[in-house]
Amino acid sequence: MTFSLKRQPGGSLAMFNRETGETMHPGAGPWAEANGLYLAGTRLERLLCDISAPGPLHVFDVGLGGAANALAAVTLHQRLASGGRRVRPLRIISFEHDPEAPRFALDHARELGYPRGHEELLEGLLESGLARAGGLTWEARWGDFPLLIQQEETRADVVFFDPFSPRANPAMWSLPTLEGLYNCRRRHGDTILVTYSSSFSVRAALLLAGFFVGEGPQPNPRRATTLAATALGLLDQPLDARWLARWRRDREPWPALSPAGKHQTLRKALLDHPQWQSDLPQSPKLHSAKQHSEKQHSAKQHSAKQHSAKQHSAKQHSESLAQGQEPSPPSGRRPRKFHRAPPVDSGKKPAGKRPPHGRTRRPS
Repeated sequence: MTFSLKRQPGGSLAMFNRETGETMHPGAGPWAEANGLYLAGTRLERLLCDISAPGPLHVFDVGLGGAANALAAVTLHQRLASGGRRVRPLRIISFEHDPEAPRFALDHARELGYPRGHEELLEGLLESGLARAGGLTWEARWGDFPLLIQQEETRADVVFFDPFSPRANPAMWSLPTLEGLYNCRRRHGDTILVTYSSSFSVRAALLLAGFFVGEGPQPNPRRATTLAATALGLLDQPLDARWLARWRRDREPWPALSPAGKHQTLRKALLDHPQWQSDLPQSPKLHSAKQHSEKQHSAKQHSAKQHSAKQHSAKQHSESLAQGQEPSPPSGRRPRKFHRAPPVDSGKKPAGKRPPHGRTRRPS
């Protein structure tokens, strides 16, 4: 069995994956993080209660795992509906490599706590890939997410992005994968994404994919998170020039699996992102950072040209010496001619040797 239960500092149990060595929802625990980060970060309650919006609310649950995020959304929808609130229909599409993790959560519902009361719904999802209850539709997409997202036709309003870390599963955080996710955004509306990672490489990948990016809520005070959206106005704390300056100093600022040959192209694309063109704090610093980057690039090009010219000149000089010819001057320059001026006869005898300092010559 790949999974086991692990006690968290707050006392709750979380699922631990032995293959990756990572805990799902570490620290705060699965239920606290699901509600404090994924539901609060996407303002899911407000979106569900916005009945003026057409059709159901579509949620992409990327990294179903133990189903804590999806079941938190299910619980919220059921609570609002049972309380007499008018809510939109909810459609959740969960992406997971295989059913092992949610099956483990269902088998340990009593210990984990949060799956209790939803066993029948979760069992239906595992058996047929589809579960329905009231105004809820829950679907499962089993397989490799980087491939599945390229084929997905549904447009997402909300994305819970919760795969294993970039270290354990870099393909999930690569630029092509996040670009595929961005292509599933609402064309005539807003899409908001929340994830637990706040690394420079992840935020850079989200920016390069097309999102606007900012700080997310922190159910764990010592752990920063990330929000990404298709509109800058959806972010309470968008990244600014101070973050960009820190990104430039980071050792690994590039999206996962990015080839080194594309780093300069990615750097230019990131500096040209429309997020930095907005009226954000510290914009003069951003302008300075961009100028500094452009000057460095120009200086490197100039240095490379000078080095190439020197190598070419040295090669010509060596060839001329080998052929017994007088070496020609470098291209584009005329040889210097030095003329010694004739001596001027002033009628005076040249002065004798001056005595050492502090002494006078005795008369002979």
